[in-house]
Amino acid sequence: MQISKAICLVLSLLLGFFAGMAKARPKSDLVKIKNLQENVAKLKPADSDVSGRVQEPGRRIVTSLKIPQLQKATVLLPNVVNIPAGCFQMGSSETEKGRSDDEMLHRVCIKGFKVAKTEVTVEEFSRFVIATHFITDAEQNREEQGCWSYEKNSKKPWAWRSWASWKKPIQGPYLIKTWPVSCVSLNDVMAYIDWLNRETGQQYRLPTEAEWEYTARAKTATARYWGNNPDIACGYANVADNTKSGSFKWPETHNCQDGYFYAATVGKFRANNFNLHDMLGNVWEWTCSKYEEKYTGNEDVCINAKPVNELLISIRGGGWNADAARLRAASRNWSVAWSRQANLGFRLVKVR
Repeated sequence: MQISKAICLVLSLLLGFFAGMAKARPKSDLVKIKNLQENVAKLKPADSDVSGRVQEPGRRIVTSLKIPQLQKATVLLPNVVNIPAGCFQMGSSETEKGRSDDEMLHRVCIKGFKVAKTEVTVEEFSRFVIATHFITDAEQNREEQGCWSYEKNSKKPWAWRSWASWKKPIQGPYLIKTWPVSCVSLNDVMAYIDWLNRETGQQYRLPTEAEWEYTARAKTATARYWGNNPDIACGYANVADNTKSGSFKWPETHNCQDGYFYAATVGKFRANNFNLHDMLGNVWEWTCSKYEEKYTGNEDVCINAKPVNELLISIRGGGWNADAARLRAASRNWSVAWSRQANLGFRLVKVR
């Protein structure tokens, strides 16, 4: 009987030990998830334009991180704002300073929709890459090497850089997770949106060119949503300004200082009347519309099929190095689906 009692005691202790291990496992998994989230949070900043018409400079960098695969629960949803339906004058008057010939003034009516308050960030895009092991066009050297990027100390500041991608858009030490993601092609952006729609059961897309200008203006008719004066831009947007990087300064600047030479954290500057941030400055933004020099109605619709390589796609908003002429609500630019640059990102529209 004593042996039996001893055996029972040992078995009881062993069962208690293994039960304790079983209970501890969820905590271990939570620690791993916590560590993973902390790793993603370690993305930091660093110190551009291949659209065809504009050449623009630099922005900061991302160090490579070895991060385990994220789970579905880590999808980051954009914070969206309801935009009321309305009609507006798209384009610019012939007297607007900095105007280009492709800004024909015409009336456009927009249905109500939802749009993200800020541009998609490095952290948001990194969740997609980690979950799917996606390789961007820049990393695949599609059509060109790397990403169209900027080096201030180079004889050719703007060029295709083989080292540049969304992880490292600009030559420099680091990249911040709350910066807008850049060096992403339209192909990359559409892959991100497809993944986001599948994972969430919701429906997102890019804005049309008309939706973009409508939201950028936010019921204003001036050149910029804060007025016509470009030299007060620094309270509202990250622009080419008097901020220097070492001894270097942008050749054409707004006469103010916003504190950033390259990219800035999204939402850092004052919002427009629709409570949207960075509609001008920080990075150019992809739209879903075909670019045409003369408005014919394509500005109000998305391209239906996957765009062919050389189809021109409208991009809007200017970047952190944009001068006053490009920092206007009516200012237009274009790129092609495979192209990517260090100051071009995107913002989402929520359909449902």
